[in-house]
Amino acid sequence: MSVWSWAVVVLLACLLAPPSAGAAVLLVQPQTLEPGQPALVRVCRTGKTSHARLSFAGREWRLWRGSDGCLYGVLPVDLGVRPGHYLLRIKDGSRQLAAARLAVRARDYGVRRITVDPKFMELTPEQLAWYKRDVAAIKAAYARTAAQRLWRGGFRRPLGGKVVGPFGRRSLINGQERSPHGGVDLRAKKGEPIRAVAAGRVVMLRDTFFGGKMIILDHGQALYSRYLHLSAALVRPGQKVARGQVIGRVGATGRVTGPHLHFDVRFGGARVDPLGWIKLSGRLAEMLGDK
Repeated sequence: MSVWSWAVVVLLACLLAPPSAGAAVLLVQPQTLEPGQPALVRVCRTGKTSHARLSFAGREWRLWRGSDGCLYGVLPVDLGVRPGHYLLRIKDGSRQLAAARLAVRARDYGVRRITVDPKFMELTPEQLAWYKRDVAAIKAAYARTAAQRLWRGGFRRPLGGKVVGPFGRRSLINGQERSPHGGVDLRAKKGEPIRAVAAGRVVMLRDTFFGGKMIILDHGQALYSRYLHLSAALVRPGQKVARGQVIGRVGATGRVTGPHLHFDVRFGGARVDPLGWIKLSGRLAEMLGDK
């Protein structure tokens, strides 16, 4: 059975491209989207394409040629996208190949309540300056990405621990509301090895105020994975790493209540469920003919 024999109803695109561009069929799974949950996109059409991209909710991502000749991509719906209807467009340069209006429905990820040392809530001028430097460094890291796709095959978990901090939960820290949890916290013992979820390049290694010792890997084309609260980093900035390579060890640095790994994924600036992405990446890799 084909991997594209979906249980959901196939979504046909509104064919807004000129007839000379060739007919196109657009498929999205799932059809109904949720904040923070990535979706798969498939575009099959006649005629050649050179720089096919998809745009959605103010962001753009590229498409890749699959082993069957169709175009494949990821629709990474950011955690902060509000419920409603959004237009998905498929473009090749200035030409629009297809479009479809998709619904994003609300999802309640729940609330987590955390108590931390008050020093992390009321920062001194020095600590605030440290935090601002961290923000600037992280932003700069996310601005550096390889032009090509560095990964092949599906992503893997960085370690096998139980999820103790689920993705998307709103945070009440010492009773004060904070941003929803943009990653997952995985239970682990101090010193446990952390493995790269896919091949990539180290674009940041830094001791941060809130996240502790942090590693960011660039997997190419604006896809990143991030690892926080490490006790040790075993890589250096600029280093290329392979999937499964040990890049660090679990710790309890930064704003934490005990040893664990915070792991998250960003795609084109969108915060997506890292475990949802791992599951989806395996299917995408199969469609792209990765080995």
